[in-house]
Amino acid sequence: MAKYQVSIIERPKQWQPAGPDDVPPGPAKPLEAISDHDTLFVAVRAAVEHNKAPARTSDERWAVVVEPGVLGRTWRNARLCTPLSYKVTSIWWPEGWEPSSPLDVPNCVWRSQGDLDRQPTTYAQAVATIRALNQQSMDRFSPLWYVVVAVENEPISQTVSYDPAGTETTVQVRRLHVVRSDEGGRGDCSHCPASSFDCAREDWKSREQSLTTTETQSR
Repeated sequence: MAKYQVSIIERPKQWQPAGPDDVPPGPAKPLEAISDHDTLFVAVRAAVEHNKAPARTSDERWAVVVEPGVLGRTWRNARLCTPLSYKVTSIWWPEGWEPSSPLDVPNCVWRSQGDLDRQPTTYAQAVATIRALNQQSMDRFSPLWYVVVAVENEPISQTVSYDPAGTETTVQVRRLHVVRSDEGGRGDCSHCPASSFDCAREDWKSREQSLTTTETQSR
C-alpha cells in the first residue's frame, strides 16, 4: 500500500478554501481515490494541481491527501494529512559544509536545534524568512542555519492519560518534513569529515522526522 493517497471529497457549496491544499471543516467521507504516492509532496502537488484546475471553480469535487489504512481523527480508515502548515526552525551549521545559496539544505540535516513554537505560516513566507535569515548567517558566520519544516495536519498517534489528582495528559506524535525548495540545493560537502560517505551525494526534496508534544491540564 502506498504511504499517501490523493482522495476526492465533496466540496461544500459555500466553502471558500484558504489555499489549494485546504480542507473544509467536517469533511464528508472520501468518494474515491485518484492516485497513490510514496512521498508526501508528490501527493500534495497532485492534489493541488487537481484543485487549481479551471474546472474546479464550479466543481463540487475537491482533492485531499490522506494516509490510507490508518486511524485518523476525521475518518477511521484514513489519516488526513492536508492542509500542511509550515514553520521555520534552526539547525547547527554542519562542520565543513558550505552553502551555495541561502536556500540550500545540508543532506545531513536531522533533528532541529530550535523549537517549533513559531506561528505557522504559508510556504512562500517560510521560504522568504529562511532566505533572509540564512543570508545573515552566511554574512556573519553564524553557527546556525534555518530550514523550512512542513507539519502534517493530523498527528500519527495520540494518547490521553489521567493521574489520581485529575490531571489530563495528552501526548501527540506529529510527522514533520524538512523541505528543500526547488531553488535550493544540498550545498558543498567536499570539506566535511564525512565527505566520502553516501550522504554527501544524496539528493532529496524532503526528509521526514517526527515531533512529540505533551500537554497537561487539570480537570
